[in-house]
Amino acid sequence: GDGSYYVESMQYVEQNSALIFGLLGSKLWSFATVRLFATELWRRGIGGMLDFVSEAMQTTRDWLTTHFGSDLVRAQLAPWVLHAGLGPESAFSGLMSRVMAFTLEQAGAPVVKGGNEKMVDIYAMIIGDHGGSTFCNVDVAEVLLDGSLAVGVKDTNGDVYSARKAVICNVTPTQLYQRLLQENVQTPEVKKQAAEYRYGRGMMTMHLALDEPPQWADPEMQKVVMLHVTPDLDGVSKATGEADRGILPDKSTIVVCQPTAVDPSRAPEGKWIFWIQLQQIPRILKGDARGEIAIPEDGQWNESIRDQFANRILEQLAAVIPNLKSSMLAMKSYSPGDLEEMNINLEGGDAYGGDCSLDQFLFSRPLRTLKNHETPVKNLYHIGASTHPGPGLGGGSGYLVAKHLA
Repeated sequence: GDGSYYVESMQYVEQNSALIFGLLGSKLWSFATVRLFATELWRRGIGGMLDFVSEAMQTTRDWLTTHFGSDLVRAQLAPWVLHAGLGPESAFSGLMSRVMAFTLEQAGAPVVKGGNEKMVDIYAMIIGDHGGSTFCNVDVAEVLLDGSLAVGVKDTNGDVYSARKAVICNVTPTQLYQRLLQENVQTPEVKKQAAEYRYGRGMMTMHLALDEPPQWADPEMQKVVMLHVTPDLDGVSKATGEADRGILPDKSTIVVCQPTAVDPSRAPEGKWIFWIQLQQIPRILKGDARGEIAIPEDGQWNESIRDQFANRILEQLAAVIPNLKSSMLAMKSYSPGDLEEMNINLEGGDAYGGDCSLDQFLFSRPLRTLKNHETPVKNLYHIGASTHPGPGLGGGSGYLVAKHLA
């Protein structure tokens, strides 16, 4: 049955972990990657390698509909691929869905006690303990060069920060190549590919404070840190397709995070908080699936659209949490435009640093003409979600550059 095949799917990732995590966790343009491919080719043979590649290209829908008979199981597994910046109809999403499930099985979904800002505080402490400094609310205006060598950065106030070893930019290609780096040191290929770099769907977040815990239809759901509210697999696909076409979805896939389920310190005793993430949001608006929300001619988000859509989400949630509205003390919503205003690298509210389709992944992320995290400038490195191995919470790109510089 479905349970047996789920176990088989996890075993598939485990059996192929050397190749999968070898590609996702190392410098692609390196002798180590050549050795990895050679080893796997020797072990599998040409037919075995082609078989792996063919199966890896499957969509999430292919994976779920071929092997799982239960609509409920499909609905439970389908939304997770959205966290990889993909959709259930995307090529390669079937493998990433299995990788996501495998990661959850291995590590769970931990939250930081006291709030995610504690994670930032810890990093700042580590940097300070090693003689470094952190600066907040400082906008870098340009990367400073000595010929073709990066020597530091200058902020919008005119202050200069010199680099002893390297300048590392955790930004999008748009910010790096169209704002921070002088054009005269960029090759025509870099300029062209940076200009053509595509961003994915936008994102919207909502934060709710409740006077009491939520009364889910199943009380066990109150114990779950993160869950998805969605009609089914088709519902995930429908909302994703609508957002891809610039349409506000009729029924979104709602990511509901309940940190208070495991960390009561997040709220006063007896109270509750929700952190809601909506990953199927258009960056540029062209219409509304229900025809209820008026879309401006410029297609840009505004407070009215944000609040109307937030209310739609509340109605969808209230259908499965009867006491949601009666217990709500406060709500704060952020549209894609709000998110970009707070962080210039969230281009159009895209929290994944760019479309994660195959032509912008692995060897082609961020730009086809560049290798690893290098740039056209010596001692200038590019990291972040826009670079290999893509978006995630593991800090993979920074780790790879740190190993290179060590």
